Amino acid sequence: MNTERRRLLLIDQDVVMISELKQKLAESEHLAVCGEVQRSDDLLQAIQRGQPEVVMVGSLTDVDLGFLCQQIRFFYPQIVCIAACSVRESHWEPFLRNLGVWVISKPVQAAQLEMMAVHLSRNHDLTGQPSLPSTPTLGQQAAGSWGTIDQGMPATLPPKPSKEKHLITVYGPKGGVGKTFLSRELAIFFSLQKVNGRRLKVLAVDFNLDLGTIATSLNLARRPNLYNWVQNIDEQLIEMVKKEGRDPTEVAHGEWQEYSALLRLSPEDVEQYVVTHPESGLHVLTSPRDIRHSFEIKDYHLYIILETLKQSEYDVILIDTAPDTTDATIQALFFAERVVMVGNPVVDAIENIQRMLKLLREADYPEERIEICMNRLQRKEMFTLEEIRAYFQLHPGKELYTIPDDAEVKRTINTGIPLLLASGRSAAREAVAELGRSLIPSLAERQDERVEGKSRKPKERSFLFKLFQR
Repeated sequence: MNTERRRLLLIDQDVVMISELKQKLAESEHLAVCGEVQRSDDLLQAIQRGQPEVVMVGSLTDVDLGFLCQQIRFFYPQIVCIAACSVRESHWEPFLRNLGVWVISKPVQAAQLEMMAVHLSRNHDLTGQPSLPSTPTLGQQAAGSWGTIDQGMPATLPPKPSKEKHLITVYGPKGGVGKTFLSRELAIFFSLQKVNGRRLKVLAVDFNLDLGTIATSLNLARRPNLYNWVQNIDEQLIEMVKKEGRDPTEVAHGEWQEYSALLRLSPEDVEQYVVTHPESGLHVLTSPRDIRHSFEIKDYHLYIILETLKQSEYDVILIDTAPDTTDATIQALFFAERVVMVGNPVVDAIENIQRMLKLLREADYPEERIEICMNRLQRKEMFTLEEIRAYFQLHPGKELYTIPDDAEVKRTINTGIPLLLASGRSAAREAVAELGRSLIPSLAERQDERVEGKSRKPKERSFLFKLFQR
């Protein structure tokens, strides 16, 4: 094991906590405190002066915890970032984990920091990835950026993904709006697409842990399922605890979270827990068969699963969520690069979307990730699309997608045959395809390229255009 002491920078306005950590880490074999920061204005100088390998980021009065961690990860990707969250900052956890930030809860114990240093040093560098040769130093960032990288400070850039990956979450803050139907149809749409002659590899994940029905909607069995994966994760976590000579029954929930942050699964293991839809080749990670099993799925299980999925070979990962704000739903929202928020043009569904948009805006969630879709839209509704847009306070350039009410939809739901695989014309199917192309614009671009050069008839206006043209 590498016994070299790692330089640690402590960032928090709590002077007493910082003093206690410095005192307890003074004799540490694994960490050496190289500085402390109580204001964000002092951070850049402290990093350049101490050149830390690890930073612990706590609470500062002049900047949000999530924003601060995001900037550190962006400008100093070679530094391991550990966020110490208080109870009122716990809403940042899914966002921080999605950034690759290690998350611990306050009050911070010196033993926590040492334990992470020990585990992450075993055969790996502190980022948890295999050690890489140093890359050329980074120069000054573009104008308007948060700061500059010191010319003498080497930066190891994270490896670029080998191919384009799309992470999409479908969410409806009210039940019965057709969220699972739309998840199914979008997943089937993506699984039918080709890039460079190869069908996209698509995974649909059911994060409605207790009452999910995406397997039922595709006439698929629920074995294996997500709970089988959780059982395997628990076996590995328990083995990790036992190796340290501890009794797993005495490990608290917060400690399990810390152990889970150290566990790395092989992305290749994902496929042993999925079932395959034979007609489309779509892979599905289904919710548990037994509702009681969902009670045993904890937040740290979901974090490990999402982190592993991000490293998998799937081109598209689409998550269907429950109409709630549980850990599974919140983590799925922060995991996603794109979110489809589904509702119906009725007052309670519209109100819930507006309330959820307000919450995400207050949490500084990037609104450009969100697409809103009104499902089962009829020719005449009590609310116009303009009224709905105004109520949601959408930017004038923001598209509001619609799926028209279609008799074929109910039949496909009852038979388990996706609308995208059914024969005959369907306005709803065309609308789903339009939404799918908006979520992955490169698909629309490739379609345009295939048509380019061919003699084409003048483009007819779509059914939706004719229906909703003002």
